[in-house]
Amino acid sequence: IGFILHSLLLVPYYSWQRSHAVHHQFTNHMELGETHVPEEFGEDGAYQSRERYISQFGQENGLKVWASVQGFLHLIFGWPGYLLLGATGGPARGMTNHFYPNPLTEPPMPKKELFPGNWKEKVYQSDIGIAAVVGGLLAWTACHGFGEVMALYGGPLIVINCWLVLYTWLQHTDTDVPHFTDDDHNFVRGALHTIDRPYDKLDPFGAIDFLHHKIGSTHVAHHYDSSIPFYKAQAATDAIKENFPEFYLYDPTPIPQALWRVCKGCVVVEKRGDKYIWKNDGLEEAISK
Repeated sequence: IGFILHSLLLVPYYSWQRSHAVHHQFTNHMELGETHVPEEFGEDGAYQSRERYISQFGQENGLKVWASVQGFLHLIFGWPGYLLLGATGGPARGMTNHFYPNPLTEPPMPKKELFPGNWKEKVYQSDIGIAAVVGGLLAWTACHGFGEVMALYGGPLIVINCWLVLYTWLQHTDTDVPHFTDDDHNFVRGALHTIDRPYDKLDPFGAIDFLHHKIGSTHVAHHYDSSIPFYKAQAATDAIKENFPEFYLYDPTPIPQALWRVCKGCVVVEKRGDKYIWKNDGLEEAISK
């Protein structure tokens, strides 16, 4: 069932099964993290690009323009960019592709490649499902035209992909959530730097929580132990809150405001002590608005 449903959404099932497990293992890891790994501050990068926007448009408008561009790029191109090029993945594995098992560039850590051993064959098995769906889409287009396919399939798929990036990005990113190197990272530390976010202000009727089994507000527990079934996730979350109140991360900020803050302020990180912190020197107040 999983193979069929993922293939229908043009997601290679076994490839993503493997990469998602790696994401859990190395959450908030600067080198080996699989998704939403930040850029490290350098002499010419995203930090300087944001500064140019601020210089050209002023602080308030510059941040708005920057955030709009970042939001558009992440939400529209983020998911296909990740599947095709490993976008936002850590540098240790080189450039990766979920449809081809070998690294596209020479990885700094060859023994940490994304698809080792038997996983290579599983990647190709996933491609069979994708090829079948693409073939069906081409036949549909030939019979009924591109407009109908986009209206009934392509458009909804873009919405699904945007939503996937949005909530995954926000579960693992905020201006005060750090990242770690191999010397300071471990599984539990990564799990406890996941953020629970409620969707009640975005959807007061509870449809999102119902459809997603409350994955937004029980995501820390999901990372702590992904074998916990969804109907036990709230109990696990309550146990984490009770036993680790100083470590549990929960942010009730409404989702649109949280996304806007992340788009403005989560640009690059710099090493401070044993962790990497988002660099926003002098912009903290403007980013929090």
